[in-house]
Amino acid sequence: MKLTYKKGKQDKIHISVDGEYSFTVDEAYFLSLGIYNGKEIGIEELSELKENVNIRRAYNYAVSLLARRDHSERELKDKLSLKGYKEGAEEAVEKLKKGGYVDDSRFARLYVRELQTLKKYGKRRIEQELFRKGVDRDIIREVLDETEFDEDELVRLIERKYARYLGDEKGVKKTINALLRLGYSYSEIRDALRQISENTELDDEVFYE
Repeated sequence: MKLTYKKGKQDKIHISVDGEYSFTVDEAYFLSLGIYNGKEIGIEELSELKENVNIRRAYNYAVSLLARRDHSERELKDKLSLKGYKEGAEEAVEKLKKGGYVDDSRFARLYVRELQTLKKYGKRRIEQELFRKGVDRDIIREVLDETEFDEDELVRLIERKYARYLGDEKGVKKTINALLRLGYSYSEIRDALRQISENTELDDEVFYE
C-alpha cells in the first residue's frame, strides 16, 4: 500500500492510502512520522499508525478539555468516547495521568470546594456528585474526611434563602425538603433551624413524615 499526503487548513495534514483518504493528523505529529509521498506501508504498520493517530487525537482533545477545567479520570474518558475517540481514550488518559495532568484526588478536592462554595451542597450531596463523576469511593472518603464542613454555613444559607418560609409548618417542611436535596442530614437541618430562632417551634415529627 502507498501513502500520500496533502496540506489541509491550518496545521492539518490529510493522509491517503492508495489514493483514498484515510485519516488526518496535525503537522507537528506528521513530521515525527517520517511519511513521504509514495511511501510503501504494510497492513500491520498501517494498523499501528492508525492506532497511534487515534491516541494522539484523543490526547489533544483531552488537553483542550483540561485547559478549561480539571476532570476526573472517568469523566475525561467518557467525554473522549462521546467525541468519537473511544479507541484512544484509555491510552491518552493514562499518558496524562503519568504527566500529572489527571489526578482524581486533586480533582475531588477542587470539586468539593466548588460544590461547597457555589452550590452550597452538604456532605451527602457532595459524596453523590463525586461518585457520579467516577471518583473512587476510597478517594471520596479520604477527601471528605479531611474537609471541614462549617455548621454556621448552613445557618447562613437558611437565613439568606429560606427564612421567609419559616412562618408556618408548611414552609418549614418545604425548607427541610429543599435542604435534604442539597445533601444535609435531618439532624444538621434541625440544629440549624433551632439555632436561627429558639422561638420557632419544631416538632420532630415534621422531620420524619
